[in-house]
Amino acid sequence: MCVIAAALVASPGFAQISVETYPKADSQLGERIGATEIADAQALIETLSDTIRQEYTAGGARRDAHPKAHGCVSATFKVDDDIPLPLQVGIFQPSAQYKTIIRFSNGSPNAYGDDHKGDTRGMAIKLLGVAGPKLFADSGSPDAQDLILISSPYFFVNDSHGYTEFFQIVDAGQLLPILKIPFILGWQGSINAYKMLSQKISNPLLTRYYSVTAYQLGLGSDRQAVKYSARPCIAQNPSVPEDAGKNFLRTAMRDSLAAGTSCMEFLVQARGNTGLDVEDIITPWDEDEAPFVRVAQIMIHQQQFDTAAQNAICEARSFNPWHALPEHRPLGTVNRMRRVVYEAISDLRHEMNQ
Repeated sequence: MCVIAAALVASPGFAQISVETYPKADSQLGERIGATEIADAQALIETLSDTIRQEYTAGGARRDAHPKAHGCVSATFKVDDDIPLPLQVGIFQPSAQYKTIIRFSNGSPNAYGDDHKGDTRGMAIKLLGVAGPKLFADSGSPDAQDLILISSPYFFVNDSHGYTEFFQIVDAGQLLPILKIPFILGWQGSINAYKMLSQKISNPLLTRYYSVTAYQLGLGSDRQAVKYSARPCIAQNPSVPEDAGKNFLRTAMRDSLAAGTSCMEFLVQARGNTGLDVEDIITPWDEDEAPFVRVAQIMIHQQQFDTAAQNAICEARSFNPWHALPEHRPLGTVNRMRRVVYEAISDLRHEMNQ
């Protein structure tokens, strides 16, 4: 405990993490806090905060990850009438319906990057009108529950130290440290990172997304671990127009929603008694052992979202998987780190932007 406490002495101005405030591990569901995890979370906050202060001026601060949005759209999240009984927990009540905001984005830290380049894309869902106390309430929308997904079923690192060291090296932008990344990620992690950074899509509305990390479903002794996914109601993969500009994903979304409504399905993958690991996000859960089951439909209405006012509101929003009912508590190393890192970076961004 003394070693951890000593490691938490950080530079003035940074959010301080303590053993008492850091999320606890749920051993029944297989969570295990790493020996350096809390100190790694503190170090990551310092690294990302320094980067944001260096890259952005007051009034123009962006997110450290997924800073380039393709837009925030309004939608309706409707739970199916016939959702399986074991999944009827929390937000997943038969026929429940929520007004929803969805932010689609690129994963690259470059807020002005070219959409033609390979990248992992993001889908951040904010359900509104979710009654009940949250694990960590969204100050702007205390009735909100957030669901965070990316366009990959796997991640590139499991442990907190590798996660923090990766971002420290990337943010430094120096060649020699970057050569260390394959040694930090390992063989499978490096393969995953390559695949994630090679993804090219034609339209965010026609892409499949995954939570990658696990979440609790339910309370008490019968609680279980699940993962989430969202996919288009009709599978299609149109090619990218040859004359498309660097922001063509925003244009594709704008054109699609100007023409009509877009539909997506929301799925839950229950681990059950398979023994699949909530701490291993390099390896996707085997869908033969734990199949995805549809639980809801997301209707993204015909709309005009690409306006100056709407884009400003979009950038001011904060998404955090801990904006959630206790029945949907995030699980695993990356989710525990997200709890403190996302809050600290959101606070810094809003402070810089007044």
